[in-house]
Amino acid sequence: MTNLVDGLDWLPNHFQQGFSVTFARGVQPRDLLVRMGCPEESLAEMTREEAEEVDMDEDVRVIRAGFLNDWGYAVQSWDAHILGEEGELMARVSEGTEVVVLVSTATVPWFAYCADGRLVCSFDPGTPLGRYGDEPDRFLAAMERSGVLVDSPDEEHQPVAAMLRMAEAEFGLALPVEDIVRGELLAGQVV
Repeated sequence: MTNLVDGLDWLPNHFQQGFSVTFARGVQPRDLLVRMGCPEESLAEMTREEAEEVDMDEDVRVIRAGFLNDWGYAVQSWDAHILGEEGELMARVSEGTEVVVLVSTATVPWFAYCADGRLVCSFDPGTPLGRYGDEPDRFLAAMERSGVLVDSPDEEHQPVAAMLRMAEAEFGLALPVEDIVRGELLAGQVV
């Protein structure tokens, strides 16, 4: 297990009203934001507090981005812009690379993996038997190891925590908690 700064398990505690994180291997923050539909002229450094304030006051969504361990990452509070366009946006962002999407909002938890412009595997960690994509069973062993896929979930089963464990173990993903929670990151706005 990785420490608090380098893991993913801290996300639900720091984003209690929801989050989405998009990881793109080898994609720098500016390029990731543009791929996600943020116009170049909207890009500026923002703290989480500033981004959430704009997000609440304007008719736009703010996405903040950084880079760690060969993965560009884009973080959004509350919402999941990346799931828009019935998955087409995720596929476009993954052109020429691979993308991992982790979502936990008030309405939906979601995992998706796309590569080279195609949706490979996607599922709701709360109901993991319904999987989608070109290879819906690609992560079955990882789902079992991490606790996403369990025979009979009980009241203590935490599907989002299991999804985050799976992403850490399967892809080596991590996020810098201090940069995301208190620091400034490059941010873009989408309408």
